[in-house]
Amino acid sequence: MLSKNSKNVVNIISGIAMVGVVVGTTALVVVLSIFNGFDQLIKSIFSYFDSEIKITAVEGKQFDPNTDIFEQIKNDESIIHYCEVVEEIALFRFEDRQFIANIKGVEEEYLEMANIEEIMYDGDLMLHDGNFDYTVIGRGLAFNLGIAVNFVRPIYISVPRKGRSSAAILNPFRQKHVYLSGVYAVGQQEVDDQFALIPIDVARELLEMETNVTSIELALAPGVDQKRFQRKLERLLGDDFKVENQYQQHESYYRIAKSERFFIFLTLSFILVIASFNLASSISMLILDKKKDINILLSLGLTRKKLGLIFLYEGWLVSTIGAAIGMTLGVLISLGQMHFGWLKIPGSFVIDHYPVEIRIPSLILIAVTVLVIGALASWLPVKFLPKKFFQLQHN
Repeated sequence: MLSKNSKNVVNIISGIAMVGVVVGTTALVVVLSIFNGFDQLIKSIFSYFDSEIKITAVEGKQFDPNTDIFEQIKNDESIIHYCEVVEEIALFRFEDRQFIANIKGVEEEYLEMANIEEIMYDGDLMLHDGNFDYTVIGRGLAFNLGIAVNFVRPIYISVPRKGRSSAAILNPFRQKHVYLSGVYAVGQQEVDDQFALIPIDVARELLEMETNVTSIELALAPGVDQKRFQRKLERLLGDDFKVENQYQQHESYYRIAKSERFFIFLTLSFILVIASFNLASSISMLILDKKKDINILLSLGLTRKKLGLIFLYEGWLVSTIGAAIGMTLGVLISLGQMHFGWLKIPGSFVIDHYPVEIRIPSLILIAVTVLVIGALASWLPVKFLPKKFFQLQHN
């Protein structure tokens, strides 16, 4: 590692090999930490509107929650919030502007469960006030409608009428109006542009639903095992209902994000493999440089297997030191980004810098990957070394 060789190029190639391992390891730590940061950021954004457990019908959009089974679920001690929800696509109109988004009819209890207060951008979190009905909409929807909380004119919400009656033919839309009480902002276009919270009674009138709902959303008491409780609900409700946790409510997004993280990891690992070719080259040249010393050791009785281990340990040492330095640098850079926000995200109002989260499983995966690649790079030149350099007829 430190002694000078008769060919100075061996030291240079060994140094380049170690630098390659350090840079590759640092890049893996930093990039995966940023991916983990974005993953946690998106999860926190979704968590404002996604309940811990969501119950929907397998067939059809709506169902009647006034049954003994749902009464039993409602009275379960493991549940602290039980909220009936009505969701549907609707046309929003304010003056001469129109926009299509989702109405989410909820009860007052839902506002406590979802912690909407934490993401309020303007106005108040309110759905009822005396004889008036209010709505809380996303910042994107407010922008598209050209409305603010200090406007006194109502927002009109329209949905198609059901059936083929004469009323449906003459006036194909049912319409209700609500006033804007507040605007929320989570920084995710999918949420800010597409969701408006309205009283559940207004949503039922619009959709001509008496007591039916489109979903039941639950919040569990602290300490309750979510997976075990979800399996319990699945057994209780049977095949007619779908019980989803927060991950399953956005399964396609999380699957895509997981695939992206995997391919980025694979790409950086491949770059690390290419960098490790320098390590194999340096070991091969070191073997050639130490041919006389090798022959002396062989004459003294050292076996070819033990001799090969010397060079194998040399490669492992380079990989281990490179991995240790690279992981240290990667963690330090990630910590610096977390605390000082060196890399900025232009045009974002959610967070002004790239989010970073350091996860121990990711660090362990990176360390194992680097050491395995280094071990293979060290093993190849030893395994396929020409036998003539050992001057032995047998091991």
